[in-house]
Amino acid sequence: MSDRTAVLFALRDDPSLVVRAEELGYESAWAAEGQGKTAFGKLERWAVHTEEIGLATGIVNVFSRTPAALAAAAATLDDHSDGRAILGLGVAHPGVVETFHGVPFDRPLSRLHEYVELVRRYLRGEADSFDGEFFSPERTSFWDAFEPVREEIPIYNGALGPANVRLTGQVADGWLPNLYPRPQFEEALEWLDTGADRAGRDASDVDVAMYVLTAVHDDADEARRAAAEHVAYYLRDVPGYYDRAAEQAGFGDEVEAVRAAPTTEAGARELSADFLDLVALVGTPDDVRGRLGELREMGVDLPVVRAPAGVDREWVARTLEVFAP
Repeated sequence: MSDRTAVLFALRDDPSLVVRAEELGYESAWAAEGQGKTAFGKLERWAVHTEEIGLATGIVNVFSRTPAALAAAAATLDDHSDGRAILGLGVAHPGVVETFHGVPFDRPLSRLHEYVELVRRYLRGEADSFDGEFFSPERTSFWDAFEPVREEIPIYNGALGPANVRLTGQVADGWLPNLYPRPQFEEALEWLDTGADRAGRDASDVDVAMYVLTAVHDDADEARRAAAEHVAYYLRDVPGYYDRAAEQAGFGDEVEAVRAAPTTEAGARELSADFLDLVALVGTPDDVRGRLGELREMGVDLPVVRAPAGVDREWVARTLEVFAP
């Protein structure tokens, strides 16, 4: 069984951690983007300090940039890193798209489908016009002075719901599930198969790169607290996404209790160990060290480990050491 492993540094921008990940044999390092530093800015910085590790956006949304702007950013990163760029896309959610960017969260999956097609056209340098539902450029190629290093940069989609996962199977090179309860994962793989079939593809060609929340601490209670606060944030602040999967897994009462709590910290105390163990790897280093194999057996091709939000650098560094390939 493959020991491919990647790491998501989320909003953290620390090149020394990326260098350490490369030394330990991690396949790729992923940078998130929200309402602060851009993912591409961080990845460009990391490229200067590394030589081999893949550099991935994880994720950038399809509302805040045009396909041309995103393709140009990805191609520039690919050029500056000697072909190491990976493009993680997603529709995000109204809290980011409407509240921060001020853009209507309109027909996200239709937009994503068209967006991926256009990004690929720009990277291939197709000079023809494109008449789409959302974008209608007269030319989909860069200036002759800039020729991308690769015509194909891997595109991953951060998808949760059935329609989005099926779309991933149709158009993407990889799938990025996040906080997916393990009992629901088998059904989600069937959605991926359905989408791939629609496009005449084999689902095995779609790289399943799961974000894996890992809360590792010598004090198991502290590990569980950090994991619970991370999960509670997603259940409270990103409604309509992660809560649905939790409810389908039989934890609807806990979801309601988290929502009703006055703070994220209070909501975290409503989450049971049983639920956390379905969406995260939690415990001491000895408890969790070998558990990525369980995910690989389920059908995860590339576990992308991440520490809980808000922890310090020492915690992130410990995560790298514990899950090193």
